[in-house]
Amino acid sequence: MNPQPYSSSFLRYHHAPDSGEFVNVGVLLWAPETRFMGFRASRKVGRLSRFFGEFDHEGYRQLITRIEGRFEKLSGELHQSKLVSDEAHQSAREIAFQVIPEDDAALQWSTSFGGETRDPEGELSDLYQEYIQRYNQSAERERRDEALVFREVYRKAFQDPKVARYITDHEVVAPLDKHLFQQAWKNGHWNVYETLSFDLAEAETIRSKALKWDSRSRHLSDSEDSPKIHYLLGRPESGKHRQAYGNAKDILHSSGKVVLIEEDEAEDFSKDLLARIPESAELPSA
Repeated sequence: MNPQPYSSSFLRYHHAPDSGEFVNVGVLLWAPETRFMGFRASRKVGRLSRFFGEFDHEGYRQLITRIEGRFEKLSGELHQSKLVSDEAHQSAREIAFQVIPEDDAALQWSTSFGGETRDPEGELSDLYQEYIQRYNQSAERERRDEALVFREVYRKAFQDPKVARYITDHEVVAPLDKHLFQQAWKNGHWNVYETLSFDLAEAETIRSKALKWDSRSRHLSDSEDSPKIHYLLGRPESGKHRQAYGNAKDILHSSGKVVLIEEDEAEDFSKDLLARIPESAELPSA
């Protein structure tokens, strides 16, 4: 088969479109000479959860399934058409707008790019592997999530019988944000705790996560509760991210509104809770 021109466009998930942050989740390829149109997308949510924090896993998977079905139908229509039409002169991005419009908030298309290929389907597979799948594999290979860090490092501090009876969850509500903290206690004001794992595969993702939680802590501090926010940190297991982790801590410290607890401080943290809570904490309301 002779080389034929093609164009492609990446489908990007924007959790908060105004932030400019996105993750490539799919790729569309359009080769007009053979009327091949192919779309591949990832249903894996691990990288999205790490990058954006709170994330609707099941809702995302259902959305991708619907999009794949619509592209499969459109592909059949284009392939069966024998008429010379405007589609032959359109880019992948223009074709993509037939399924996901340009003004969609969370899902947006990249600008089109392309070249020539003898194997459009193979080209699509290569693009998917290079720009989407390999990042999913890398992220899955290097990570402890928040649940694991809390369970292995910090949970025992809250499980001591003299402490546990005072621990409850508490939602901090501020004018521009709100968040439910699973560990909290009150002694005139609320002391709230959130586990943040920075055991991530990419240095830029570590930085982005720190910026996100720095912004949240600044907003949550405006609550009438005047909470004292504590972040229970999970460090990267990879030594290559030592500097990125240090920068992340500097970002979180910059507001002056949070207390950071590190893994090697967990034992002292546990002793401090045991010393403070029974003497000053209020029992949670029934």
